[in-house]
Amino acid sequence: MDINDNAPVFVNSPYEVQVLESSPPDSPFLTVLARDADAGNFGRISYDLFQASDEIQKTFSINEFTGEIRLKKELDFEKTESYRVEIEATDGGGLSGKGSVVIQVLDVNDNAPELTISSLTSSVPENAPETVVAIIRIRDRDSGENGKMICSISDHVPFILKPSYKNFYTLVTESPLDRESRAQSTSPSQSPTWAHPGSQPSTP
Repeated sequence: MDINDNAPVFVNSPYEVQVLESSPPDSPFLTVLARDADAGNFGRISYDLFQASDEIQKTFSINEFTGEIRLKKELDFEKTESYRVEIEATDGGGLSGKGSVVIQVLDVNDNAPELTISSLTSSVPENAPETVVAIIRIRDRDSGENGKMICSISDHVPFILKPSYKNFYTLVTESPLDRESRAQSTSPSQSPTWAHPGSQPSTP
């Protein structure tokens, strides 16, 4: 007669998987598997999350019978880049084995670039030499290639956009201005534009 002298053992542990942050809720992304050398009910395995935090329980679920793990809500790479989920396999006799799943959240391009003007000079003397008109900061909360940006201004305006430090730019006059030929520059088409490389520019 068989006795329950073998605990379940996960075939692979830790499991490692990558999941796009854009994956919809209820998406399955991994099925774990444990084996038990006992026969009958002693070898029948059920799965559960082990000592899971509230955040893990709100984010992931595991099928008791199949070991399939699904999302319960959308992921956000900008908030959490990875999770470690502890799982438990229990046989019909009450013996259990532990395993873990490392989930790497993959960033997608879901954040538009942001532009902040930290300093602005609203008027410039027409005969002044090169003058700083504005200090501009751009940023993108995405990472890697999705977070790379370019910044430019429209052609045919008497200003130059100069990179200063990391994602900071200064908008300066290209040469002394002439009020008699042009008194102001307020057209939206002359605002700084920024975009991911290869995408269409945006205007503030």
